[in-house]
Amino acid sequence: MTTKRHPGRHRAPGRHNPLDELRLIAKESAQPVMKGAATVAAAGGIIATVAGPASAETVSRPSTGTVEQAVSTAPSTVGPKSAAVEATNALAAIGYAAPKAPTKPQVIEDLVVKEQRAEAAAKAKADAEAKAAADAKAAAEAKAAAEARAAASRSATRTTLTASTYSAKVGTNASVGSTNAPAASSGVRSSHNWATAGQCTWGALNKWYQSEGYYPGGWTGNALVWASGAASAGYTVSSVPRVRSIVVLQPGVYGSSSAGHVGWVTAVNGDQVTIVEMNALAGAYNYNTRTLTNVGSMKYIYAP
Repeated sequence: MTTKRHPGRHRAPGRHNPLDELRLIAKESAQPVMKGAATVAAAGGIIATVAGPASAETVSRPSTGTVEQAVSTAPSTVGPKSAAVEATNALAAIGYAAPKAPTKPQVIEDLVVKEQRAEAAAKAKADAEAKAAADAKAAAEAKAAAEARAAASRSATRTTLTASTYSAKVGTNASVGSTNAPAASSGVRSSHNWATAGQCTWGALNKWYQSEGYYPGGWTGNALVWASGAASAGYTVSSVPRVRSIVVLQPGVYGSSSAGHVGWVTAVNGDQVTIVEMNALAGAYNYNTRTLTNVGSMKYIYAP
């Protein structure tokens, strides 16, 4: 009896089912990667079993007349010959889905808290603005009060100085204190003290008013131009010192500023001239007394 050999891979029919083997491998695999590898391997066995040898050809034996398959000299390959089955496709075939990439978490804004914070910020801003306004108002009121007190003080000082009497008016226009002084002439009069308050000019005019009962006028300007201004207004101006006159000092003479300086003459003793002056040694609005030696640059405006 001749035994026939059949090339290829064969299993007895009914004893083994390739699909049962595939399910068993997929069930017992613990890792997804192992599932894919086992599935690919099992699929390769099924393909090899169902499809048969890749290089088989049909031959006929003369003695028996049966058709048989002969194995070619080329080696057979078990499983798919070309492209391998991807693990993801194989896992998808048995119901496995790969996990998706995690999405960015969405922040849910608390509208109530946001509104409360906005109200708190608005209230804080309003409180700060109200405080700043109150502080500015208080500062302005304090400044105004200080200015009012200063103005009242200056007014009281001017009133006191104007009302006071330094020396009695001499009832004659004759020279006093010097035999060489010329007779005084009367010039233009003013109804008010037209100089700047607190300055030497204001102080000299105030002393003239206290002595004579009126203010001289008819000229303006700083102290250095008073000699020429008074002469043009009709007053006698001389270099000879005399009581009841305004002495005019040019810039630099006895510490005079660039605007010059004036004072009221109260006594003359030879070349020694005693004056009372404002805004000099005692400062603005204040009088002090000095005795100066007469020099040629000093001029005197006589009261008539």
